[in-house]
Amino acid sequence: MTVKRSFPASVMAGFVLCALALVGCSGNSEADKKAHRPASLQVCDQFLGAENVRKAVDAVGGGDANATARNSPDRLAAALTLEAKKWSSDDLLYSPYSACRIDIPAEGDGAYAIEANVKWSALAVDSMREPKYAKSWRRVNDQVFVEQEAGQSIVTLLVACGIPGAVSEQESGLPLQMTIMDPGLGAGQRSSLLSTFARTLVDELACTGDPVVPARLLR
Repeated sequence: MTVKRSFPASVMAGFVLCALALVGCSGNSEADKKAHRPASLQVCDQFLGAENVRKAVDAVGGGDANATARNSPDRLAAALTLEAKKWSSDDLLYSPYSACRIDIPAEGDGAYAIEANVKWSALAVDSMREPKYAKSWRRVNDQVFVEQEAGQSIVTLLVACGIPGAVSEQESGLPLQMTIMDPGLGAGQRSSLLSTFARTLVDELACTGDPVVPARLLR
């Protein structure tokens, strides 16, 4: 003899809600993807733009990227601000900060690397008018200059960025220098990474003079 069991409507409704909840938590949402993204890679997203990072990683194979990022944008800006406020015209050399490094597995045991660095430059904005610098540095506007050597996977950006509380000469005498190194991305992707990186730091530093960093930096 077979015994049939029936469940109250409230219990059945609970089963349905649980099933729907499981479907909704399948891990396919953008929020879930971001939550499972490594913390260091999320910091790189803040510096370089999440979409830019995704496209750059995909361009070199799309493997499981491993990132190193020791400072968030606000912490890095705080360190740079402190240096700028202590600056005098006799100070020439500053060590670079690594904002982000992304390693993407390559064939064999190797890896591709994308790295973003920043420091205060020993080059003054006025020096960009000198012939020896004008040959390699291209003027984007009065506040922004770009250097990219032919055949090299490295591009450098110089931005006049005055820091509130620093001496007035600091804006032109101590510009911000940012560098992107990559495994050979196209000019468009490299430009997007560098432009986003520069605008992120310009915003965090609250640069006086309101330097304008265009989205397109490379020809």
